[in-house]
Amino acid sequence: MKCGVFLVSGLLLLGASASAQDTADMGTQATTGAESSSTATPAPAEPAASEPTAEAAKEEEKKRSPYYKKVRGWLWIEGFLGPSSYDPDKFGSLSLSGVPNAPRAKGLEGGFSVFLGLGGFEIGGFYRQADYTQYKLMKVGLEIQGTFRFIPYVHPIVRMDIGFAKMFQGNPYGLTNADSGGIALTGGVGVRIPIIRWMSFAATFDWSFVGLSMRGDVPGSTTRFQSWILGQQFGATFALTFHFIGVRGD
Repeated sequence: MKCGVFLVSGLLLLGASASAQDTADMGTQATTGAESSSTATPAPAEPAASEPTAEAAKEEEKKRSPYYKKVRGWLWIEGFLGPSSYDPDKFGSLSLSGVPNAPRAKGLEGGFSVFLGLGGFEIGGFYRQADYTQYKLMKVGLEIQGTFRFIPYVHPIVRMDIGFAKMFQGNPYGLTNADSGGIALTGGVGVRIPIIRWMSFAATFDWSFVGLSMRGDVPGSTTRFQSWILGQQFGATFALTFHFIGVRGD
């Protein structure tokens, strides 16, 4: 009986020792796992989005040059100069004694315009003055331009003017105390070429109808002359235009 008790007691002691050993081993493994987890190398971050390549940037700049290949801008300021010819009474002759019909004259015409650019449609004011040696012809008024920007590099343009016209500093009829005033209507076609983003060059060829009420004293008499003269003017205008406000926007 005593032997059985001793045998059972020994088995219990062995079982307890084994259980304690297993518990200790599990604790050690958990500690080691935690340490390994705390010292593990972090996962690499996602690579940042790649920057545009040099070729892509070059291609983008090419698409935007020059001036997006078409003129832009809200404010246009233009200066121009070119040859012109003027026949004051082309559509009627004067038959007043001592006042010959006016000959056709040639001279330079220059001036400036200020426009509001509306994306292919421009509207603004102009001033033009031509010097024909014996006299000068001035025109001032409203100008409308249409620019066909869907054609890159070289844009066809059309323009229309309506305004007041006046002959001053002399006249072709030899009148004294002369005064005049009337209307001028102009139509023209041409091209506009972008140079850089804020500058373009334009060339137009135009025809004008000029109707003036001419008044003055006939030389050598007391007769006061007054008549309408209806003439035409041809011109070639070469312009440099500066574009401001929104030249890089669509």
